[in-house]
Amino acid sequence: MILAGLISIALQSPKFTFTTTTKPKPGAYLVETNENLNSPAIVIKGNNITLDFTGFVLSGTPSSTEPDQRKGLGVQVSGKNIVIKNLTVKGYKVALLAEKCENLKLVDCNFSFNWKQKLLSTPEREDLSDWMSFHQNEKDEWLRYGAGAYLKDVNGFEVKGLTVTGGQCGLMLMRSNKGLIWNSNLSYLSGIGLGMYRSSNNKVMHNNIDYCVRGYSHGVYQRGQDSAGILIYEQSNKNLFAYNSVTHSGDGFFLWAGQSTMDKGEGGCNDNVVYGNDFSFAPTNGIEATFSRNQFVNNRIKECWHGFWTGYSYDTLIASNLITDCEVGIAHEHGQNNKVEENSFAGNQKDIQIWANASEDPNWGYPKHRDTKSRDWSITSNNFYSQTTALDIKRTTNLLFERNTTFNSLFQVSEDSKGIKIIDNCVHCKANDPKIPKTAEAAKNRVEPMPTQFGPMDWDPKDDEGLYPQSPKRLTGGKWPFLKPNEGGRKTILVDEWGPYTGQQPKLVETKEVEDGWRKLEILGPKGTWKAKKLIGLESKSKSGNVPGVIWVKNDIKQPEKDLALEYVGGRTVDYRGIASPAGTPITFGWKAFDLDISWVVSFFQWDEKSDPRTKLGMFREVAKSPFAFLRRRKLDFTGPAAFPPEVKKGYFGTTAEGTFSIAPGDYVITTTTDDGVKVYLDGALIIDAWKYQGPTAYEAKVHLGGDHKIRVEHFQIDGYVMIRLDVKKAPTN
Repeated sequence: MILAGLISIALQSPKFTFTTTTKPKPGAYLVETNENLNSPAIVIKGNNITLDFTGFVLSGTPSSTEPDQRKGLGVQVSGKNIVIKNLTVKGYKVALLAEKCENLKLVDCNFSFNWKQKLLSTPEREDLSDWMSFHQNEKDEWLRYGAGAYLKDVNGFEVKGLTVTGGQCGLMLMRSNKGLIWNSNLSYLSGIGLGMYRSSNNKVMHNNIDYCVRGYSHGVYQRGQDSAGILIYEQSNKNLFAYNSVTHSGDGFFLWAGQSTMDKGEGGCNDNVVYGNDFSFAPTNGIEATFSRNQFVNNRIKECWHGFWTGYSYDTLIASNLITDCEVGIAHEHGQNNKVEENSFAGNQKDIQIWANASEDPNWGYPKHRDTKSRDWSITSNNFYSQTTALDIKRTTNLLFERNTTFNSLFQVSEDSKGIKIIDNCVHCKANDPKIPKTAEAAKNRVEPMPTQFGPMDWDPKDDEGLYPQSPKRLTGGKWPFLKPNEGGRKTILVDEWGPYTGQQPKLVETKEVEDGWRKLEILGPKGTWKAKKLIGLESKSKSGNVPGVIWVKNDIKQPEKDLALEYVGGRTVDYRGIASPAGTPITFGWKAFDLDISWVVSFFQWDEKSDPRTKLGMFREVAKSPFAFLRRRKLDFTGPAAFPPEVKKGYFGTTAEGTFSIAPGDYVITTTTDDGVKVYLDGALIIDAWKYQGPTAYEAKVHLGGDHKIRVEHFQIDGYVMIRLDVKKAPTN
């Protein structure tokens, strides 16, 4: 006897039920629920249930509701052999929560535009409150970040053709095993595309998991704030990830063994195979995989901070990957018995960096139970095209660098590294000098001149010849999700207060391009036209144009409040809330700013240990009287080393800026973002004091202004990243 399950649907009032033989009636249903997740709009419970929700749209809040105000649970599922097709759920904190299920199938469902956090980071500065943490989920802590679908204790599942965009987290697994996730689109999310916690033996294939990112402003900061395309945490083992596009995400692939491993040294996220994926254009790491044992084969990783960050991992294979245009190709601390084979490195500032710290925290559980030395590496049959440092080794023992081909590469081996062998390599170099350090044993290396042309072959995720034992068979009907090889670098990541920009609505974006006082603003969006509706505090070279396109504006320096409103007409648009407007619908969009004209005189000077600003402020101010460079500016904004004058060298310099301005009476906020120390004085009074070594950090002071004022900024730089920026904004009104 087959027991049919019952489906309860609360359509405000009253509730009704229907059996599996009843087809859900198409239509748009608004079912608001309470703040928590214990009162779902739909409950599907039972065995052997198949439901086709074609034309059925369930909303938890009105479409105009701001994303961070969406609440409740859309659908709750439990039971065996349940198939849910073509279901659309939006406007909730969590669209679907499945718990204690076997053989659940979600087919061609859409859980887009549910809850997401309103971000406080701006293109100008980062707000640290936007950082997330996924380290604990024993009590379903991940649910605080919402989800398109959350599967808990679900086994033998299939997720096919799932779409989750415009929210914060896509598909999240908790103790869910032996599943297949394929042909899905978990993209344009402000948190995580796919997350796994204590979930093993799953296959993730042929998916788009792109633009899952926050904490990024191109050329200003690249933090990621723990966003990731794929997140694998806490004892998730023997999963397969193949033929996925996972680009433009905070981290492409983020694997961490888990807190239990940190405390006791046991287990890890082990024996996962990551094959034939594209993890390019991550602001932080293309692949981060720590404290674990895994295989990474034939992946593409381009234009990331680190291609691989694999600290404390062991018995790990990194093979046949294309790693290009990263600051560091492979960065690894405290690892053992790792193999790096047949990879191609090109355009990286440094290809491989391996090291160990002099000591470990005596209170940390992991090194009490595990060997954390840096030892026993095999680096063989790789091609190093970057013409920079191929190998940088510190505090490491027993490393073999063999049968590699290098092109004008440098080798750095510290004296505290032992048993480093550089043997039987083909070393192309200038002046017939391979420059292999005496701290390494060198033998049988062939020195050849530099060729006129060299570089890696194009990346091909397929393995039709069966070259790699890790190569999985592609699924019949599996989509090919990849971008074209040269399509879309990190500069295409645009993050605003609601997460990554999708390109589905018109948007104005500031650029740094200036000509004779005119500023260039890019107009992005679907193809169409624009015309100016409002210009306050600005003048424009043109009053209409095409989208995508540009508009050039010039400030009226007497009017600090800027308000530019444009009207777009063109293709279909979808805004950050998920509201779709048909083609031809006029859409108003724009840009507002408060741009106060300040006459700045900026000077730069060197200091040393004798005038250390942290301990010898008087001497620091004395050397400030002898600057080596002056500038006059109307904005104090030096973001990144390239923004400073060429005479300014990295490390141990100071900046003094003095400005005057006139402003209408009112309440304002003075904000400065600095790396490293800063003091800000308004009319002689100290209003911001952050005089310390630090990364880019924002500080603010609320002030009442009116009339003429003087402002002074003192700044010092020690090392690393450098910036000093100051803004005056109108205080928000309650």
